[in-house]
Amino acid sequence: LVPGTALVELVVRAGDEVGAARVRELTLAAPLTLPAAGGVRVQVRVGAADDRGARPVTVHAQPTDDPEGEWVRHAEGVLEPAATGEPTVDAWPPAGASEVDLTGWYDTLAGHGLAYGPVFRGLRRVWTGDDAVYAEVALPDAVAESAGRFEVHPALLDAALHPIGLLLGEEASGTRVPFAFEGVQVHAGGAGTLRVRLTRTGGEAVRLVAVDETGGPVVSVDSLTLRELDGAAAPTAADRSLFEMSWLVEDVPTGSLSWAVLTAGAACPDVEALGVAYPDVAALAAAVAAGAPAPDAVLLPVIGADEDLPERVRSVTADVLAVVQAWLAADVIADSRLVVVTRGAVAARDTDRVDDLAGAAVWGLLRSAQSEHPGRVVLADLDRAPDGDVLAVLAGVAADPTPTGGQLALRGDGVRVPRVVRPAGDRLTPSTELWHVAAVDPGTIDGVGLLPGAEPPLGPGQVRVAVRAAGVNFRDVLIALGMYPDPTAVLGSEGAGVVLEVGPEVADLVPGDRVFGLFEPAFGPRVVAQRDRIARMPAGWSFTEAASVPVVFLTASYALRDLAGLRAGESVLIHSGAGGVGMAAIQVARHLGATVYATASPGKWETLRKLGVADERIASSRTTEFEDAFRTASGGAGVDVVLDALAGEFVDASLRLLPRGGRFVEMGRTDVRDPELVAAQHPGVTYRAFELNAAGGDRIGQLLAELLDLFERGVLTPLPTRVWDVRQARQALRHISQARHVGKVVLTVPVPADPGGTTLITGASGTLAGLVARHLVTTGQARHLLLAARRHPDDDPAYAALVDELTGAGATVTAVAADVTDPDQVAALVAGVGLTAVFHCAGVIADATIATLDADAVDRVMRPKVDAAWALHRATAHLDLSAFVLFSSIAATLGTPGQGNYAAANAYLDALAARRRADGLPAASLAWGLWATTSGMTAHLDRDDAQRLRRLGMTGLTAAEGTALLDAAARRARPAVA
Repeated sequence: LVPGTALVELVVRAGDEVGAARVRELTLAAPLTLPAAGGVRVQVRVGAADDRGARPVTVHAQPTDDPEGEWVRHAEGVLEPAATGEPTVDAWPPAGASEVDLTGWYDTLAGHGLAYGPVFRGLRRVWTGDDAVYAEVALPDAVAESAGRFEVHPALLDAALHPIGLLLGEEASGTRVPFAFEGVQVHAGGAGTLRVRLTRTGGEAVRLVAVDETGGPVVSVDSLTLRELDGAAAPTAADRSLFEMSWLVEDVPTGSLSWAVLTAGAACPDVEALGVAYPDVAALAAAVAAGAPAPDAVLLPVIGADEDLPERVRSVTADVLAVVQAWLAADVIADSRLVVVTRGAVAARDTDRVDDLAGAAVWGLLRSAQSEHPGRVVLADLDRAPDGDVLAVLAGVAADPTPTGGQLALRGDGVRVPRVVRPAGDRLTPSTELWHVAAVDPGTIDGVGLLPGAEPPLGPGQVRVAVRAAGVNFRDVLIALGMYPDPTAVLGSEGAGVVLEVGPEVADLVPGDRVFGLFEPAFGPRVVAQRDRIARMPAGWSFTEAASVPVVFLTASYALRDLAGLRAGESVLIHSGAGGVGMAAIQVARHLGATVYATASPGKWETLRKLGVADERIASSRTTEFEDAFRTASGGAGVDVVLDALAGEFVDASLRLLPRGGRFVEMGRTDVRDPELVAAQHPGVTYRAFELNAAGGDRIGQLLAELLDLFERGVLTPLPTRVWDVRQARQALRHISQARHVGKVVLTVPVPADPGGTTLITGASGTLAGLVARHLVTTGQARHLLLAARRHPDDDPAYAALVDELTGAGATVTAVAADVTDPDQVAALVAGVGLTAVFHCAGVIADATIATLDADAVDRVMRPKVDAAWALHRATAHLDLSAFVLFSSIAATLGTPGQGNYAAANAYLDALAARRRADGLPAASLAWGLWATTSGMTAHLDRDDAQRLRRLGMTGLTAAEGTALLDAAARRARPAVA
């Protein structure tokens, strides 16, 4: 300890003997700061072992001068049985290594914000060589005698990490400090001197091995992850408090239970055959009381809402509440477990779309029920009907809900379980105003990064476009992988956006026009387009719809019409028919009157059927069996045209399906053939490989005009899209590379904040809304505020003072009394005000346990959240917003006891935000924890309530921390938990 600080009291609590163990992982959550007066107690809490011998461990601290003070969690991790084998360090000093001059070493570290006291200045000698750093560290004489009191003296271990910067070299742009540990094991204790070897394990992770002066192993760390400090300062609020919900694939044992089904009076053909059906809990309880065997588990299917209207959401939530209340009150079935299943109520993967907003609200409600009544309810969201295999998974979870927390999402890639985790670091983060996504290090998808953009002056016939959405194509995957033939090709070749500026000779477009077409690099905020390659967006189209059209429909039309000359009565084989170009080509071919044959992976055949392709003309794209299948289906005639994107033997098999001659149009770039050789081997076959750009600007413009006419007449329709934020470009490219998509993948580009536009804040008379308004104004993010609340400032002195304060800070403030649960009032509120951002802060609480909650309390709490959010969503969906921020709550994520209605309302907000993002609309749902600032919704909390929340880790966000988290969350591409 640094002289002058208080001694730390260490209290270890364990259920039983721990014995030898290694730390599998340990993540630091908050800095431990010793106060100037007094000290802190530290508790290391070790839990019971699981079936693999692993034990949870947490580190908490409490001020010694306040026995009633809060315990703050500073680290959490997992202990596991000690590993066999002992690491070693080779001959000492290390042979062939270069010694480093340590003169001024600690003064330099202090200049970077890492000032060490005399006890921690233990670095004696350092060497570098063979991609490793070697160090000799020792305790100062003043504390050397205390070495025997520790397994490894903390000052000694800290000093062993001081030369890490030499290992990272110039790659480290800032000061790095330890953040997460994995595989920590102490082999011997009491050392006063260590010989240390540090090596890289990948990225910025480091492995540490330390031995004593005799070479005996002392301590090893398999992987030590580092985190950069902002200006070498203490971790920011975002470092400590920003999390996200991640649904992780986990192994779940299957099982077999006896089942009953609650039909709630509705026909449930998918589940009624799975067990004895009862209309309600009362009927089930009566049957058991009369002698029927009590089922092990009871399935309650929550029928997805046919419509998303708020009244339907509230009704479904109240209905499920009534069922659960009856369930908890039925003692005769107290040993049974209720399994509630939904479909499309949660987004467990980036590719998921929330289709059932009512089901999402039910999840929030029942998370609170699970907290209040552990083990009685299981929640499962399915992607298929609950057949025997699904029941086996549900039975395994129902038999022991503890490992999953009684919550799971069953998806094609396995069983996913929700976990609150630190934000993943695999998202691109722009650091400049102008940038574009590029293949920075071609060869892998991970080599995709950001490059600075440029703002060249416009030439004749050019248009500057603010990109709002960009289509992703397989061409982009090839560029990222370094497999595209043209080394100068860039990522992103199509999109949609808003005209910012027009160059000379462009007289038919003006700033503000919405356009779409071909331009590159499209994966960025601004781009220069040629006028003849873009067109005005049709009325009613979204940016994501428009961005999905140009490449696929232009390619299909140019290939089939211009190059193949496809005519009515002919037949065409379209490979990869469920892909973007394939689906577009099927529509174009059917319009031209051709008979379509198509291939796709078997899981995508239903897509081809919906496009009108007959079963006998559908085959797999994964084998060459399509050759025989289509020869048979065509009576040996084969086809007249092949539109190909495959390679190798698939090309050969396709060429043999042109026995009468015909046209083979190759749009792939990985297996281009010699046209003369093809003609010699396949008489009468014309082979053409092409790129769309070869059509030229004039023809592309003509084709765009022709396609727009077909869309307006309903002959063609945009493809289904899967949307990612451009900051998730790697995930989108990886998704396409694995051929997991149907239709089109589109990246949305965040709209830059516009301080000159109008920002709407609802619930404006509330405390949190006031904090947000002040922050937006003082940081220059907003100059024009539209404040909406049920009360007018004239009726609320505190609200009036806020308006005066904001006005005095230079903002233009319009405060209106409005009921934002009323769609008509909301539509009138946002009309014609130049709205660019929405912050929905309104909310009320009416706390009650699940057993005492009633439909009126559900309705009262959900209206300001659910009805208002839906009205805002509908009224602004057509606007070009930079932000649509919903103030949610951690209650929906954790299922806070006594707040089932509040949890349901906020779970709806989280789901609506996920729905909007899937539709290409901006949305962020921030699941706030407890704020230190007392608001109208927290004023009722007494000291006991506050202490209970703090014991749950909710210590209260200050205004500065909360607004910092607001900004940090806005920079991310996913919803956040604060």
